[in-house]
Amino acid sequence: MNTSYGNEELLEEVRQDMIEFGSDLQVIAIYSIFPEDEDKYYITDYIWGEPIHDSDMDIYEEEMKLHEKELETLKYTKHEKMTIEELYNNLLKQSKTI
Repeated sequence: MNTSYGNEELLEEVRQDMIEFGSDLQVIAIYSIFPEDEDKYYITDYIWGEPIHDSDMDIYEEEMKLHEKELETLKYTKHEKMTIEELYNNLLKQSKTI
């Protein structure tokens, strides 16, 4: 069965983050499985590997608390660390028929 999973909104969000923060930004890709194709996992979201340090410590501390909560949810998911450029390329591949 040839399948693909495209998510144009996610692809555009990743592209914007890559432009704004650079292609080496570390992220964690989050995979999901769909009932229609239980043998394949697709990237459906991502979080940053770590918040970017801002000169405003209050904002950074809030971002870090949010990031720690996001990391807790990873316990229940399939995920993978990579650069945002790798994430973008993987999203492009998965949007094409395999």
